[in-house]
Amino acid sequence: MKEKQTGGMGPGKRLLWTLLFLLIAALTIWTVTAQNKNFTLAQLWGQVSQGRPVWLAGAVLSMVLYISLGAAAILYLLRGFGYRRSPLHGLSYTAADLYFSAITPSATGGQPAAAYFMAKDGVPVMVTTVVLLANLMCYTLSILVIGFLSFVIRPSTFLQFGGLSKALILFGCAVQVLLALFYCVLLWNKTLLRRIGDVLLHLLARLRLFKNADQLEARFHSAMDRYGAYTALLRDKKKYLWRAFWINLAHRASQIAVTALCYLSMGGEVRRVVELFTIQSSVVLGSNSIPIPGAMGVTDYLMLDAFGSIMDEARAANLELLSRSVSFYSLIIICGVIVLIRSGMMRIGREKT
Repeated sequence: MKEKQTGGMGPGKRLLWTLLFLLIAALTIWTVTAQNKNFTLAQLWGQVSQGRPVWLAGAVLSMVLYISLGAAAILYLLRGFGYRRSPLHGLSYTAADLYFSAITPSATGGQPAAAYFMAKDGVPVMVTTVVLLANLMCYTLSILVIGFLSFVIRPSTFLQFGGLSKALILFGCAVQVLLALFYCVLLWNKTLLRRIGDVLLHLLARLRLFKNADQLEARFHSAMDRYGAYTALLRDKKKYLWRAFWINLAHRASQIAVTALCYLSMGGEVRRVVELFTIQSSVVLGSNSIPIPGAMGVTDYLMLDAFGSIMDEARAANLELLSRSVSFYSLIIICGVIVLIRSGMMRIGREKT
């Protein structure tokens, strides 16, 4: 892996995905505003400026907390393996994960980008693999738990969505359950994982896609032995996994809460806070499995669909744009800046050596 790359993604590919992200973001915002004939920036600014700034500040802090808790979960899992890294390093891991997850389809770039920075900080590849996989499992389970609790607290929320939105939410639930089970298998069933790998290697050898099949199989078994040792160590230190799950639960809840806080900042009623939180948790379930960078368009559609059932069209569009600006667009800008700073510091360090 060349040092000028981040997580196996060269500069050209990073630029391409960034431009695609900006294009989709611009089209999404244009679609939201174009559908509302009465929308104006002056109207949005008027609602924000005449609202309650303390709640808007709370929304921004909640977004910052989302980034910080993401870093805390990874750092805590690393500590379980005896690797202590600074909070600043942790911020670069979660910023890389969030930024590249947002600009690549199905969040394919997030984990490799985080792994790249962890490798540069001296964390062994196999430890990085287990930590990121365990954190991904905790993250997925936290989405399901919040979604389940939201349904228990307010089951009528689901009925506020239209037919297509309901289908997306149910599909998202099914995908998240399957992903959670898949991550559990990867972490706890080394034997099954090894058998799957052996079958794939045997198939590739039969197709003559590589030479020295015996050497490759031996390397695979050696890697699986190391992987199994680290997953066994994680099982012996369950407190780290449990605490990482609770951190991830707070991590996800802090982002979901941004919508309710933005609603209050626009003069919304306190009695609707729980309703807004449950709506947003359903939106997360419905959009998190869609293979579009940042789930843009889908997330916006789901939010507008549900908001339209409790407020007028103009207010729904304003809330959607404000909430997404804080919880997503501002988040990606901050994470992008952190990644640039970390990359710049690494480049300066290489030039000095």
